Amino acid sequence: MHLIKKIDDFLEKLEKYLVIFLFSLLVLLITLNILSRNIINYSFEEIYEAAPAAVLWLSLAGSSLALKNRRHIKMELVLRLCPNKYRLYTNFVVSLFGMAVMGVLFYSSLQFVENEIHIFGSKGLFSVIFPLFFAISFFRYFTWIFYDFPQKGRAA
Repeated sequence: MHLIKKIDDFLEKLEKYLVIFLFSLLVLLITLNILSRNIINYSFEEIYEAAPAAVLWLSLAGSSLALKNRRHIKMELVLRLCPNKYRLYTNFVVSLFGMAVMGVLFYSSLQFVENEIHIFGSKGLFSVIFPLFFAISFFRYFTWIFYDFPQKGRAA
């Protein structure tokens, strides 16, 4: 349990740094491109190509952080209608369902990345964020099982 928490906290810290870095980089590059286009009448094509990939990485890293803090989209209405004594079990079912979905999407995303690399060469590596996101999301749902259920010798 302690190791799982350490890994989860490390991933959270890494994701926060990644979000800050990507957002800063995106703002800097887009600003540079706008200034360059308006001042010297030249626009960097590489920035236009890299910006959507950076936005994708930024959004998926942010989504993973939202999942860590349980601020993602969820079926809140179902949990509100569920009596308190059954919430633990519904959270368990949600965790298992989330793990199953993320596992299937992880497998599919590996094939997607393979196709992207085959088609686009090294530029296809930008799509590696998909399997990373699904693997981390799978892990996050897995950790919920440990966080939600009281451990032996620990008060509920």
